[in-house]
Amino acid sequence: MSHWDWKQNKIIRWPDKPVPGYSGWIHRDCGCSAGLEWGGEYPRECNRCRGTGAITIHKKSGVVALYPGGPFV
Repeated sequence: MSHWDWKQNKIIRWPDKPVPGYSGWIHRDCGCSAGLEWGGEYPRECNRCRGTGAITIHKKSGVVALYPGGPFV
C-alpha cells in the first residue's frame, strides 16, 4: 500500500504482485494511503479499493476488480 516518505518528500507505491492461485491476475497498489483517501479533515475510506489498499487487474483484458472474478471497480 502507498505511504508517504517524508525524507524523499513523495508517495511511495508498492510494485505489482501476482495473485496466488489466479494466473493472469495481479494485485496493484490503489494509490490511496493504506485504504484511506489522502488529505481531508477526517479519515475517509477509499471508494476505489473499498479500504483494502489494493485493486486486482486482469492482465490480458485490463479489467479492474476488487478480487479475481469479483465486482468491477
